[in-house]
Amino acid sequence: MNKTERRYISHEFRVSPEGETPTISGYAALFDTPSDDLGGWTEIVDPHAFDGVLSSNPDVRALWNHNADCILGRTTANTLHLNLDARGLGYVIDPPDTTIARDLIVSMRRKDITGSSFGFICKRDQWTDNADGTITRRILEFDELLDVSPVTYPAYSATTAQARSLPASMPKELRSKIAASGQWKMTTQRVSATALSA
Repeated sequence: MNKTERRYISHEFRVSPEGETPTISGYAALFDTPSDDLGGWTEIVDPHAFDGVLSSNPDVRALWNHNADCILGRTTANTLHLNLDARGLGYVIDPPDTTIARDLIVSMRRKDITGSSFGFICKRDQWTDNADGTITRRILEFDELLDVSPVTYPAYSATTAQARSLPASMPKELRSKIAASGQWKMTTQRVSATALSA
């Protein structure tokens, strides 16, 4: 069974200047850019990974911190616009005139909020046990794109839903290698502590 995963990047959005109609824009994912250590492996998004899922005109939400109670935009409402370019998956949000959105924009302009993220379900990936002892996961195709979100914690390794369980697609021998290295245990303890203090 495929599980929802979330990935985070820092400093990849912009907020319109004061006095202009509020918009939030940036990148939710960057192509061919290695993630931080995800607990024993790094991850790379293939430049064509979003092609199939975006061709189906998915109903994607823009959320604040992946919280479904804090919706900022939606593709089917034409308040969230997604685009692919050579760099990655870009987005533009036309946020609502709500307390949550106004407060978020103030925090973003102050640079208190500095990250973007996206929630997804992976359809096809490739795992590589590299000669230097590292493990790389290349996401080749997404099954679903669930949301794009400005986030408080932009580090890949912090407060992700997937950080509590290894991807189901990870080969058994790589699971064993990560478990034997002790890296996974350290990461889950750090994430759990972060989640508890949030």
